[in-house]
Amino acid sequence: MNTTKRLAVIVSGWHFPLHFFKAIAEQKIPEGWSVDLFCVAHRDPHHSAIEKKEYLASLAWSYPEVLDRILYEKIATIEEIEALGWNYKLYPNTVGDFGNTNQWLEEHDYTQYDMLFISHDDNLILNDRFYLDHLTDKEDWMILTNSTGSALNWREFIKVRILGRAMNIRGSFEFLKPELFTMLGGKFDLSGVSLDRTGEVHADTSMKTLNNWNMVTEPFRRFLDEHALAKKIKTLSNTYRVSDYCIEGERGFVSSIQKEDWSLVMRGLRRIQHVYAKKSKKR
Repeated sequence: MNTTKRLAVIVSGWHFPLHFFKAIAEQKIPEGWSVDLFCVAHRDPHHSAIEKKEYLASLAWSYPEVLDRILYEKIATIEEIEALGWNYKLYPNTVGDFGNTNQWLEEHDYTQYDMLFISHDDNLILNDRFYLDHLTDKEDWMILTNSTGSALNWREFIKVRILGRAMNIRGSFEFLKPELFTMLGGKFDLSGVSLDRTGEVHADTSMKTLNNWNMVTEPFRRFLDEHALAKKIKTLSNTYRVSDYCIEGERGFVSSIQKEDWSLVMRGLRRIQHVYAKKSKKR
């Protein structure tokens, strides 16, 4: 009898930094687990290569910009992604984020997995212990997300910290248990989204243009509140977008930090710099 537990890794493919795909593929796997890697792509990587070359040429040398240079040292090709063990497939660019996940759910049986991990591909992965440290933990969570939301957004602060509502889960870097999808009916509710970018292969970095895609999170958040699941959400860090495992990009880049979030993210980045400096000294 096969008792191996299975993890499905479902990544939204849009930016395609080789650093990300390599770091996720090389994560240490706990004994008794197996991992299937899926890249749900919404464009060919060569479109990203052109964009990133232009963007990187304009960068200075601030801390966040240096991190972008590291993340995008090379854009992966489809062949390189597949050589790392990923199942790569190109899908229509309908809706991002949870839209990518739904496209995967339409073709795969999530009940065959003991855990699902969903992520954007513009994340800078910091170590190889993410699975090792969290697939086997005994905490009673249904969602394990990278970090808390912005503490400077007073509406969010009141909703989450005072009223006890669920935080905004964006599909950026999360473990989700399969029973959650059973409760959801097998897919995310995207009824609040009207923007469809089918056929679009170029990035739109305007926050306003893609703002409608932020609505993918609202039905899920209502669902979590209606089922009293706020307490079943755990975070890896209390610093916005930054944990010991991952630094999340925003619209593709660490340096694209919103002005109102700059102090929060920089505090997290300085902490990470200190943590890894100490580890380097111990070697």
